[in-house]
Amino acid sequence: MNRFNNRVLPGLFCVFVFAVLMFMSGCKTKPIVPPPPPPPDDPFASLHFESVEANEITKIYLDFILTVKNPGHENADMIIENWDIIINDMEIKKGFDFFIDNSTDKYGFSVVPGTDAFPGAREIPVRLELDVPALIAEGMPVRDDLIVDLALDIFHVNNVRGQEPPVLIRAAETAVFPYIREPVFTITSIAILQAELINTRFRVGIKIDNPNHFPVDLSSLEYELYGNGLLWADGRERNIISVPAKSSVQGNLFLLMNFINMKRDLLDQIIRLDDVNYGFNGEALVTTGVEYLPRFRTEFNLSGYSKVFEN
Repeated sequence: MNRFNNRVLPGLFCVFVFAVLMFMSGCKTKPIVPPPPPPPDDPFASLHFESVEANEITKIYLDFILTVKNPGHENADMIIENWDIIINDMEIKKGFDFFIDNSTDKYGFSVVPGTDAFPGAREIPVRLELDVPALIAEGMPVRDDLIVDLALDIFHVNNVRGQEPPVLIRAAETAVFPYIREPVFTITSIAILQAELINTRFRVGIKIDNPNHFPVDLSSLEYELYGNGLLWADGRERNIISVPAKSSVQGNLFLLMNFINMKRDLLDQIIRLDDVNYGFNGEALVTTGVEYLPRFRTEFNLSGYSKVFEN
């Protein structure tokens, strides 16, 4: 009995161990293969209004920054295909120029890839130049403020997903700033203060209207008075004339006419107080207090038919 056990038990133990090893090898966990990474997202863009500038009242320059981010792993070739401009709720087709600061193509550019944490990005200056008289001629609503909505349609022309048509990205921004208008000059009267053989003094009544919703100052005023097509007198006003917002002021300008080089019949006409076909031309320096155009020069050219009376 003991001999049997000594021979059989070791054999049975070996069989048991072999079976356990085979079982464990069959239940061994297979390695986990991670799924393929999802394709990178498409580029995205935003538009930011930076500033408004003007050197004169008729031209306004709006500067924006277009930011395009590329979360992919390849260069993203982009092109600005279209732009929409709405000013004071009216879609504008004429009266502006559109520029982008780019050295490779007129409206095309590339954005390099970044990292998984930080997508590649590119900032592109965009400028919108407004021709104010042309916009008004097109029917642009005139209000106290200009509200300019700019929207850009940007195509990702080599998107890594190979989609057709190319992926469209739209970036939009609104700019709001005061609209500056020129003062309006009106002649209210022309009066003779003194008539002599050589010199005649005139008092010209003038009205200045301010259509803006902010006050303006006229820090200088130069002018010429014409009567029946002839230069009668000129002058310069250096005292500051303040005109409140949406209001007007009236005052008088005093001019001296010298008859030494004038024809005798002109003096006789003045002395008789005949009606005259007058012209009143000049230039004024206007101070606005508005940051993007603190001052500008404006010209006026008035004409009409006025009765000259003695004061």
